[in-house]
Amino acid sequence: MKIVLAMLVLASITIALLMGELLARFVVNPGDFLSASLVSHPVLGRRIMPYTTGHDALGFRNPEVPARAGIIAVGDSMTYGINAARDGTWPHQLGSLLGEPVYNMGLGSYGPLQYLYLAEHEARKLQPRLLLVGFYFGNDLIDAFSLAHEEPHWHGWREGSSGDARVVKSGEFATGEPKKRFAGLRDWLSSHSVLYSMLRVTLFQRFAAWEQERMASQLNPEQRMVWRDPHGQSVSTIFTPELRLSAVDPGRPDVQEGLRITKRAFAALESEATANGTKLLVVLIPTKERAYCRYLKDSGERMPAAFLKVCDAEEWIKEDLVRFFATRKIAYVDVRGAMEEKIRNHVEIYPATSDSHPQVFGYGVIARAVYDALRRQQHEN
Repeated sequence: MKIVLAMLVLASITIALLMGELLARFVVNPGDFLSASLVSHPVLGRRIMPYTTGHDALGFRNPEVPARAGIIAVGDSMTYGINAARDGTWPHQLGSLLGEPVYNMGLGSYGPLQYLYLAEHEARKLQPRLLLVGFYFGNDLIDAFSLAHEEPHWHGWREGSSGDARVVKSGEFATGEPKKRFAGLRDWLSSHSVLYSMLRVTLFQRFAAWEQERMASQLNPEQRMVWRDPHGQSVSTIFTPELRLSAVDPGRPDVQEGLRITKRAFAALESEATANGTKLLVVLIPTKERAYCRYLKDSGERMPAAFLKVCDAEEWIKEDLVRFFATRKIAYVDVRGAMEEKIRNHVEIYPATSDSHPQVFGYGVIARAVYDALRRQQHEN
């Protein structure tokens, strides 16, 4: 009798979960929650399969592919909009501010070489008058280096040897860091269950923050630094200084070469835009650590050596890029100032975990900064 009862309970739970999954898929856009299905690509490295998990015919995060798109945004996961539904990404929020849709060609792990390819092929077909390039300091230089050395199509862009340097991807744990529990199962559910993925970003958020703090307690602050705003205790996050430094340290050969490749890619992007009568605007997106540097210093926070190095290294990279932009007359907007202002006002623009991506409000800050820059350009012209 007990076995039969247990089986009935198990069957009831299974049916309830299946009904919940079906209802969730009917009510929301699966692409806002499920991890996308990726396929290999000989030039881009990888891309999303068309029409999967709420993506369009080209595999991008839009309702559909328009015949023409006046404004197109290319970029990595910061432009794709990790941590936000499609309507919460900065390209979509910018479109709402402008009163005109912005077609989003962002995808995680993309870098300057993919931005160039998309501009020369996919974007060109849609005849944009404005091309926005979301450049993320947190991994774009490393991604430029990696693609040039890993994909045969881009081998002509290599300027050196990868040597024995290990390329550290954004979000990748360094050797010896504790792993999350049931990682395999959770990753599978994130790709296949809308219901689980919805719970993960709502009810399970507190658990995720607790788990991240537990993991951070087993590491030194150079690897994971738990921080709470001394003037707004409800605001907290976890920094990953060593990981961020590995992507912006100008003393690293892979970062040096990545910077050279990035400059060549931007020069080619500018030539492509000019040839097609398209305006080009580069959106400089800082790392979470760099966005917080000034506030942490001003508030007297004790910062690990790697964190301080990130602040200086990323600023050096930015100034070097800005000087290059000046020589090519490439327009750009640095959104860090707008993010720093919200941070000083104790606004939570990043999650409480070690995730480097902003929350929806943080993407809104980026969108507003780009909108203001476009309006200034319009008045100047």
